[in-house]
Amino acid sequence: MKKIIIFTVLLGLTACQQAPKVITEPLTKNQEQSSQLTLIAEQQVESAKITPVAKLPHEHDDVWQRIRSQLSIEVPDNKEVDKWRKYYLSHPNFMVTISKRAEPFLYYIVEEIEKRNMPVELALLPIVESSYLPYGISHKSAAGLWQFMPISAERFNIEQNWWYDGRRDIVESTRGALDYFQFFHRTLDEDWLNAIAAFNSGEGRVGRAMAKNKKANLPSDFWSLYLPTETSNFVPKLLAIADILKRADELNYAFTPIKNSPAVAVIEVEGQLDISLAAHWANIDSNDVFKLNPGLNRWATAPDSSYQILLPIASADSFRKKLATTNKKDWLRWHSYTVTSGDSLGKISLQYGIDVSAIKKHNRLNSDIIGIGQKLILPFNHSDMDPLGLAKFSRNKITHTVKSGDNLWDISRKYKVSVRDIVRWNKLSSNSLLQPKQQLAILL
Repeated sequence: MKKIIIFTVLLGLTACQQAPKVITEPLTKNQEQSSQLTLIAEQQVESAKITPVAKLPHEHDDVWQRIRSQLSIEVPDNKEVDKWRKYYLSHPNFMVTISKRAEPFLYYIVEEIEKRNMPVELALLPIVESSYLPYGISHKSAAGLWQFMPISAERFNIEQNWWYDGRRDIVESTRGALDYFQFFHRTLDEDWLNAIAAFNSGEGRVGRAMAKNKKANLPSDFWSLYLPTETSNFVPKLLAIADILKRADELNYAFTPIKNSPAVAVIEVEGQLDISLAAHWANIDSNDVFKLNPGLNRWATAPDSSYQILLPIASADSFRKKLATTNKKDWLRWHSYTVTSGDSLGKISLQYGIDVSAIKKHNRLNSDIIGIGQKLILPFNHSDMDPLGLAKFSRNKITHTVKSGDNLWDISRKYKVSVRDIVRWNKLSSNSLLQPKQQLAILL
């Protein structure tokens, strides 16, 4: 028994000798710092495993996601926004249509907004303004994606003439709209919602509403202002769309992807260019050129001016080469015209779609007087080219079948269009009595 006890003690001592020594002295300063750095590195590695690195805006595959990643304006949880959020959510195909229309232009617009470090939500505003219809015209004569009134366009140097309407031009109208927003932002207490409201109703109306509230010691933010109904809905519509985009997965709402890369090239053209020739150089149809350049009113760009033409990326190189290697005098297609009895420059102008000043310039005429037998050089009459005629194809047409009890007001409310437009589209009088089963054209 004594031997067993002695053996056990010896075994315990041996085990103690073989176990690693435990350092009980305090760590040196260097050892403590090294230990802390090791711990931080381990935490960073663990964090990297859990949190994926966020993509930069340009790294997204889809422009909608690029916008989504930069949304910055706070969306309040109030009844005004909720009303329009419910409306858009109840129309799931709306954004499918919007994506199709916006596809050629959205990337360009987002890029321009980012260059100015402005809220990316502004890229969603043409959805509210025009449903991304470049040829969209309101009953108040506002035109284009950004719905510029003629006087507002003039104020921000957006040109409008016989040849061209910059309110419909993607490049010029976007430049003008962003200039406008920056001006409003500066003058309306640097409040973006007030700036957006002013884009709809003018800075004078919003400014007066702000001044009235300040005088009464009331808040002057958008939600506190008394503004026209249209403007009071304008901002909540935009915020509702932004909120749906931000929470698209949660709300099960689809934005048809748009590739996050340029869809069009912007090419500077110094001089007047025949659009049929431009289409030939780009290997595309003339109507496709007009759809990308909705500011064009005629068969050519304006004389004596530069123009930024938009063309599909795939066509840009071919067009540039032809433009660079073709003499400017051959940028228009000409023919000889012999003046006959009864002709005048005005009559010839209407017949050939070229204004009088251009006829006089190209023929070096000092007056409006022309004589029988006189030879004039005129551009070819492109009678098959009707850029403004494309407007009627730029909206979705649906047919409403009248039911018993229907009236124009209720129908206009249902489709969010004006009574005046329904009357115009269907050649009705404003007091027309609708008949059951009557079919009405509605453009959305």
